[in-house]
Amino acid sequence: MKLVLVACGTALATSTVVAKKIEQIALENGIECRTVQAKAVDVFKKYQELGPDVIVCTCQIEGNIEVPVINGRAFLTGINLQSTIDQLIEILKK
Repeated sequence: MKLVLVACGTALATSTVVAKKIEQIALENGIECRTVQAKAVDVFKKYQELGPDVIVCTCQIEGNIEVPVINGRAFLTGINLQSTIDQLIEILKK
């Protein structure tokens, strides 16, 4: 099972929308996936605790992160959405 850390400013509305979309995309592509939401300020700590396969964020994040980080704004705006989905699927299928 793959783990996706989804981050936004407050870990409320925006990350919930993005997390649900990621879960749906994973399901449609036959990928077992779980999402965990985090506030931007807590991302590095959650990264260290959970060891996610990828981080999807709608904000700037700090820290030395050694997993792929995807800009999740496309899930909200629709701009460059397909390329973002393709990037996510490629990471999750590894």
